[in-house]
Amino acid sequence: MLKKFSTLALGLCVLFSAATSEAAGISLDQPQLLSERPLPDAQVTEYGLTHHRIVMADGMALPLRRWGPAPERKAVPNAVVLGVHGFNDHAGSFVSTAAALNQYGIALYAWDQRGFGASATRPEWPGTDELVDDARFALAALRARYPDQPLFLMGLSMGGAIAALMLQDADTVGRIDGVILVGPAVWARSKMPWYQQGALWVGERTAPNMKLARPAFAIDPTDDPDVLEQITKDPLRISDTRVDSIGGISNLMGRALTAMQQLPSVPSLILYGGEDEIIPPEAACEMFRTLPEHGHWRAVYYPDGYHMLTRYTGSPVVFKDMAAFIQDSEAQVPSEQEVSREQAISLLCQQ
Repeated sequence: MLKKFSTLALGLCVLFSAATSEAAGISLDQPQLLSERPLPDAQVTEYGLTHHRIVMADGMALPLRRWGPAPERKAVPNAVVLGVHGFNDHAGSFVSTAAALNQYGIALYAWDQRGFGASATRPEWPGTDELVDDARFALAALRARYPDQPLFLMGLSMGGAIAALMLQDADTVGRIDGVILVGPAVWARSKMPWYQQGALWVGERTAPNMKLARPAFAIDPTDDPDVLEQITKDPLRISDTRVDSIGGISNLMGRALTAMQQLPSVPSLILYGGEDEIIPPEAACEMFRTLPEHGHWRAVYYPDGYHMLTRYTGSPVVFKDMAAFIQDSEAQVPSEQEVSREQAISLLCQQ
């Protein structure tokens, strides 16, 4: 029964997200806005059909989720966050983050990126430039909706890599008040073991459309078994990854690592967990070595943190740090686990 429901839900969502003749920009369903209810703290993913959408510049309509104070209910948010989800994931992955931030009057918007979630082009790799252009468009549309509220950009994993590339554009930097990079995907292909590089090189040239099934997690993105179970049952999460998508994300990570060298002077918070097995310590080590020595960025290191910092047993601590940064980007984070560039290198580069 669950499998049939999941297939039906996915089918409805994909049909919903096809190309449209609507005007480009954010399109919100008014009845949903007016009847929205608070979210349960325990909900870690959300994959039901949503009538909110964002129509990109080329006419592609993508599912949009939003949580928190809505002007339609005469509730003006204290700040607004645009969430960029991770590889093989979707906008619903932000639901627990939204539930935590909503308590501080912070609204959160996120969309299913093309090639992922309920987009019509799932599971094709859309290309790095396309993903970055879409994110810039979404940010501009959200700034137009909230011209006077503080606006923050939050990227999870692959979303963090996309955010880093977005920051290379001066117009993007001018629209935001801060950036939060959560376990940013910066494991450049050139830094991977030779056998992984070789296997990917062969796969891209001989079977780019081949799907690599992963019935269960080979490594743990979280320590919470309930979260793992929910993710496994999530019909919008991609579990069979195409070889060309693996190549695409590898190239994206490489470009993001290079972009970290020129992280602009916008308040930035970088979060990384000591138990991250997706972006290994050697990749994080390279990121901190790459970051400018005298930049407007800060880092927090959670020794027990997993790659899914917003969906592991220690997430409440992470959420409090996020909220504190959004309210005052210069204030000390509640966890008191902020580290300097030198401390991060010492922690990560010796492993």
